[in-house]
Amino acid sequence: MDFVSNELYEYAVSVRRQLHQYPEIGFELDKTVKLVSEELDKIGIPYTYEYGKGSVVAHLGQGDKMIALRADMDALPVEEKTDVPYKSKISGQMHACGHDSHTAVLLAVAKYLKENENKLTCRVRLIFQPSEEGAVSGAKMMVENGVCDGVDHIICTHCDNAINTGKIGICYGDYMAACIPATIRFKGRTSHAALPEYGIDAVAMAVEAYNKMKAMVKEEAGELKYIWSVGHFQGGHVHNVIADLCQMDISFRFYNMDFSKRVERNVRNICSEIANRYGGSVEIIWNMSTGPVHNDETITEKFKKTARNAGLNMQDMPQRMSSEDFGWYLEKVPGMIFRFGTRNEETGCTALAHRNDFCIDEEGMKIAIQAFCAYVMQCRNFG
Repeated sequence: MDFVSNELYEYAVSVRRQLHQYPEIGFELDKTVKLVSEELDKIGIPYTYEYGKGSVVAHLGQGDKMIALRADMDALPVEEKTDVPYKSKISGQMHACGHDSHTAVLLAVAKYLKENENKLTCRVRLIFQPSEEGAVSGAKMMVENGVCDGVDHIICTHCDNAINTGKIGICYGDYMAACIPATIRFKGRTSHAALPEYGIDAVAMAVEAYNKMKAMVKEEAGELKYIWSVGHFQGGHVHNVIADLCQMDISFRFYNMDFSKRVERNVRNICSEIANRYGGSVEIIWNMSTGPVHNDETITEKFKKTARNAGLNMQDMPQRMSSEDFGWYLEKVPGMIFRFGTRNEETGCTALAHRNDFCIDEEGMKIAIQAFCAYVMQCRNFG
């Protein structure tokens, strides 16, 4: 079964290249939102901006069940170093993670579904989301604004230059980790380095905390998978002054929420005890940027079945410790994310996401469009 005509594929390529030339960051997606809105107008699908800044949500179909399909739209603060003719025209900004292809795929899916709306037996909510890459999650904002209300389940996709073009990657169950970007600031008192007894050494406090926290997390984890990476550690300015401030920035990734709560409690206890003993103080910023991505086994199996019936080539994907703010939707409704391959060594599409030479084999978008359409057109079988 082929849902992707040459015309529909060329449409997706055209949209993707327009988006690629004008990448925008976070919630500031004026050009992107304008393009998505104009395309939805042409297709004839009503939409709204009511779910938050930089977002577009459209609806079509009929029936008791509602499936949501999500695409993220934002780019990265990266200077593009490719030589494609449609490279970024905005200095210091680039679609280095392929969100332009996600948006183009979803618009192509919208176009197909609208043309076949009389065959649909479910309602479809098309979610175009801002700020997947940002420190503030666009998914969290949209979920808090009610975008999951009335939705039975949700699906999204992501391009992947680790998978060859023409293949889909699928993982059952826990797939991507929750992420807490934690900041810990120890505060002390300056003094001459030759008179340390008159100061309160913030670096010493942070070093002690660093070692104790690392050991504690390992012990608490046991057999659980996790990442505890201190990506930034800075204190002091010169050799002859005791530092009064030392900051650590930590990336904590995990799947088990009870484990994360134990770690937070212990981190606060360890840091407070050290600060009190030295006579200093500590500030801890501990916010979850996204929860874990758990691919619902039943939905994943149904998706795999419809993809197989459509003749699509699939491969199993390993669990990842990277994160995706799609996890916020999954706190409200079940769902899944699948990968579509965009790797092509012959055309040089091999660089992984977030590199300044990242480029995708656009042929890979065909199978993503095909997978979405096959799944939605079979929604009468979902029970």
